[in-house]
Amino acid sequence: MSALSTFPKATFRQTIDATAQDWAIMEDAEADWRRRLGPCAGLLSMLASIEHADTLGAPVNLYLHSLQTATRALNDGADDELIVVALFHDLPEMFSGNDHGLVAAHMLSPAISEARTWLLIHHGIFQDFYFANHPTRDRHARERYKGSVHFEETDHFCRCYDQNSFDPDFPTLPLEEFKPIVRRFFGVIEA
Repeated sequence: MSALSTFPKATFRQTIDATAQDWAIMEDAEADWRRRLGPCAGLLSMLASIEHADTLGAPVNLYLHSLQTATRALNDGADDELIVVALFHDLPEMFSGNDHGLVAAHMLSPAISEARTWLLIHHGIFQDFYFANHPTRDRHARERYKGSVHFEETDHFCRCYDQNSFDPDFPTLPLEEFKPIVRRFFGVIEA
Protein backbone atom coordinates (compact mmCIF):
# COMPACT_ATOMS: atom_id res chain seq x y z
CA MET A 1 0.00 0.00 0.00
CA SER A 2 1.66 3.20 -1.13
CA ALA A 3 1.01 6.04 1.29
CA LEU A 4 3.40 8.55 -0.29
CA SER A 5 1.86 11.41 -2.22
CA THR A 6 3.02 12.45 -5.67
CA PHE A 7 1.77 16.00 -5.05
CA PRO A 8 4.20 18.92 -4.76
CA LYS A 9 4.87 20.21 -1.26
CA ALA A 10 3.73 23.54 0.13
CA THR A 11 6.54 26.03 0.78
CA PHE A 12 5.55 27.71 4.07
CA ARG A 13 7.41 27.25 7.37
CA GLN A 14 4.60 28.64 9.55
CA THR A 15 0.92 28.22 8.79
CA ILE A 16 0.43 31.96 9.06
CA ASP A 17 2.63 32.30 5.95
CA ALA A 18 0.78 29.67 3.87
CA THR A 19 -0.48 30.96 0.54
CA ALA A 20 -3.70 30.05 -1.22
CA GLN A 21 -1.56 27.83 -3.49
CA ASP A 22 -0.06 26.06 -0.44
CA TRP A 23 -3.53 25.36 0.95
CA ALA A 24 -4.72 24.08 -2.44
CA ILE A 25 -1.73 21.71 -2.66
CA MET A 26 -2.38 20.30 0.81
CA GLU A 27 -6.14 20.00 0.37
CA ASP A 28 -5.73 18.18 -2.97
CA ALA A 29 -3.08 15.84 -1.55
CA GLU A 30 -5.17 15.05 1.52
CA ALA A 31 -8.31 14.45 -0.55
CA ASP A 32 -6.35 12.11 -2.83
CA TRP A 33 -4.84 10.26 0.13
CA ARG A 34 -8.26 9.83 1.80
CA ARG A 35 -9.81 8.63 -1.47
CA ARG A 36 -7.04 6.09 -2.06
CA LEU A 37 -6.19 4.97 1.48
CA GLY A 38 -8.40 6.64 4.04
CA PRO A 39 -7.77 5.78 7.68
CA CYS A 40 -7.01 2.23 6.60
CA ALA A 41 -3.27 2.82 6.06
CA GLY A 42 -2.80 4.62 9.39
CA LEU A 43 -4.68 2.04 11.44
CA LEU A 44 -2.89 -0.91 9.85
CA SER A 45 0.47 0.80 10.26
CA MET A 46 -0.25 1.58 13.92
CA LEU A 47 -1.27 -2.01 14.61
CA ALA A 48 1.79 -3.40 12.79
CA SER A 49 4.02 -1.13 14.86
CA ILE A 50 3.15 -3.01 18.07
CA GLU A 51 3.89 -6.50 16.74
CA HIS A 52 6.88 -6.86 19.07
CA ALA A 53 5.48 -4.84 21.97
CA ASP A 54 5.84 -6.07 25.53
CA THR A 55 3.11 -8.37 26.83
CA LEU A 56 2.94 -6.29 30.04
CA GLY A 57 2.63 -9.53 31.97
CA ALA A 58 -0.21 -10.99 29.87
CA PRO A 59 0.22 -14.27 27.98
CA VAL A 60 0.26 -12.36 24.64
CA ASN A 61 0.81 -8.75 23.63
CA LEU A 62 -1.89 -6.40 22.31
CA TYR A 63 -0.89 -7.11 18.71
CA LEU A 64 -1.50 -10.84 19.03
CA HIS A 65 -4.60 -10.24 21.18
CA SER A 66 -6.03 -7.98 18.45
CA LEU A 67 -5.33 -10.55 15.73
CA GLN A 68 -6.83 -13.35 17.84
CA THR A 69 -9.97 -11.34 18.53
CA ALA A 70 -10.38 -10.60 14.82
CA THR A 71 -9.61 -14.22 13.90
CA ARG A 72 -12.34 -15.43 16.23
CA ALA A 73 -14.82 -12.93 14.74
CA LEU A 74 -13.89 -13.98 11.19
CA ASN A 75 -14.14 -17.68 12.06
CA ASP A 76 -17.59 -17.00 13.55
CA GLY A 77 -18.81 -15.44 10.27
CA ALA A 78 -18.94 -11.86 11.54
CA ASP A 79 -19.46 -9.03 9.07
CA ASP A 80 -16.58 -6.83 7.93
CA GLU A 81 -17.50 -4.04 10.34
CA LEU A 82 -17.29 -6.31 13.39
CA ILE A 83 -14.03 -7.84 12.17
CA VAL A 84 -12.55 -4.32 11.82
CA VAL A 85 -13.85 -3.41 15.28
CA ALA A 86 -12.31 -6.61 16.68
CA LEU A 87 -8.99 -5.91 15.00
CA PHE A 88 -8.64 -2.38 16.37
CA HIS A 89 -10.70 -2.53 19.60
CA ASP A 90 -7.75 -2.46 22.00
CA LEU A 91 -5.19 -0.59 19.88
CA PRO A 92 -5.59 2.61 21.94
CA GLU A 93 -4.40 0.75 25.05
CA MET A 94 -0.90 1.47 23.73
CA PHE A 95 -1.40 5.20 24.30
CA SER A 96 -4.43 5.66 26.58
CA GLY A 97 -5.78 4.31 29.82
CA ASN A 98 -9.05 2.65 30.68
CA ASP A 99 -10.85 4.89 28.22
CA HIS A 100 -9.33 2.93 25.33
CA GLY A 101 -12.78 1.82 24.09
CA LEU A 102 -13.91 5.42 23.71
CA VAL A 103 -10.67 6.28 21.89
CA ALA A 104 -11.14 3.26 19.58
CA ALA A 105 -14.70 4.37 18.84
CA HIS A 106 -13.45 7.86 17.94
CA MET A 107 -10.70 6.42 15.74
CA LEU A 108 -13.15 4.29 13.77
CA SER A 109 -15.96 6.81 13.51
CA PRO A 110 -17.73 7.82 11.38
CA ALA A 111 -17.12 4.56 9.52
CA ILE A 112 -18.82 2.34 12.11
CA SER A 113 -22.45 2.06 13.13
CA GLU A 114 -23.98 3.35 16.32
CA ALA A 115 -24.23 -0.25 17.62
CA ARG A 116 -20.51 -0.90 17.13
CA THR A 117 -19.62 2.51 18.56
CA TRP A 118 -21.59 1.57 21.69
CA LEU A 119 -19.85 -1.82 21.77
CA LEU A 120 -16.40 -0.22 21.66
CA ILE A 121 -17.20 2.39 24.28
CA HIS A 122 -18.65 -0.18 26.70
CA HIS A 123 -16.59 -3.31 26.02
CA GLY A 124 -14.22 -2.59 28.92
CA ILE A 125 -17.08 -2.66 31.41
CA PHE A 126 -18.40 -5.85 29.83
CA GLN A 127 -14.94 -7.41 30.00
CA ASP A 128 -14.96 -6.89 33.76
CA PHE A 129 -17.54 -9.68 33.98
CA TYR A 130 -14.83 -12.12 32.86
CA PHE A 131 -12.26 -10.83 35.36
CA ALA A 132 -13.58 -13.36 37.87
CA ASN A 133 -10.64 -13.20 40.25
CA HIS A 134 -9.65 -9.56 39.77
CA PRO A 135 -9.33 -7.89 43.18
CA THR A 136 -10.77 -4.48 42.26
CA ARG A 137 -13.10 -4.89 39.26
CA ASP A 138 -16.87 -4.99 39.65
CA ARG A 139 -17.90 -8.07 37.66
CA HIS A 140 -21.49 -6.90 37.55
CA ALA A 141 -20.98 -3.29 36.45
CA ARG A 142 -22.37 -4.15 33.02
CA GLU A 143 -25.78 -4.90 34.57
CA ARG A 144 -26.64 -1.20 34.54
CA TYR A 145 -26.80 -1.53 30.73
CA LYS A 146 -29.07 -4.59 30.77
CA GLY A 147 -31.87 -2.67 28.99
CA SER A 148 -29.69 -1.53 26.10
CA VAL A 149 -30.44 -2.92 22.65
CA HIS A 150 -26.65 -3.36 22.32
CA PHE A 151 -26.19 -5.42 25.49
CA GLU A 152 -26.36 -8.87 23.88
CA GLU A 153 -23.99 -8.09 20.99
CA THR A 154 -21.46 -6.47 23.32
CA ASP A 155 -21.66 -9.47 25.66
CA HIS A 156 -21.22 -11.83 22.69
CA PHE A 157 -18.18 -9.85 21.49
CA CYS A 158 -16.54 -10.00 24.91
CA ARG A 159 -17.48 -13.60 25.67
CA CYS A 160 -16.71 -15.14 22.27
CA TYR A 161 -13.96 -12.96 20.81
CA ASP A 162 -12.26 -10.73 23.40
CA GLN A 163 -11.88 -12.35 26.83
CA ASN A 164 -10.61 -15.62 25.38
CA SER A 165 -8.02 -14.12 23.01
CA PHE A 166 -4.94 -14.35 25.20
CA ASP A 167 -3.93 -17.83 24.07
CA PRO A 168 -0.36 -18.14 22.72
CA ASP A 169 -1.33 -21.47 21.09
CA PHE A 170 -4.49 -20.29 19.31
CA PRO A 171 -4.21 -20.59 15.49
CA THR A 172 -4.19 -16.85 14.88
CA LEU A 173 -4.37 -15.44 11.37
CA PRO A 174 -1.61 -12.97 10.41
CA LEU A 175 -2.32 -9.29 9.85
CA GLU A 176 -1.91 -9.81 6.10
CA GLU A 177 -5.14 -11.86 6.09
CA PHE A 178 -7.11 -8.93 7.48
CA LYS A 179 -5.80 -6.22 5.17
CA PRO A 180 -8.27 -6.98 2.34
CA ILE A 181 -11.16 -6.88 4.83
CA VAL A 182 -9.99 -3.56 6.28
CA ARG A 183 -9.49 -2.10 2.78
CA ARG A 184 -12.93 -3.28 1.67
CA PHE A 185 -14.56 -1.89 4.82
CA PHE A 186 -13.00 1.54 4.38
CA GLY A 187 -13.59 1.53 0.61
CA VAL A 188 -9.90 1.80 -0.20
CA ILE A 189 -9.32 1.73 -3.94
CA GLU A 190 -5.55 1.12 -3.87
CA ALA A 191 -3.78 -1.92 -2.51
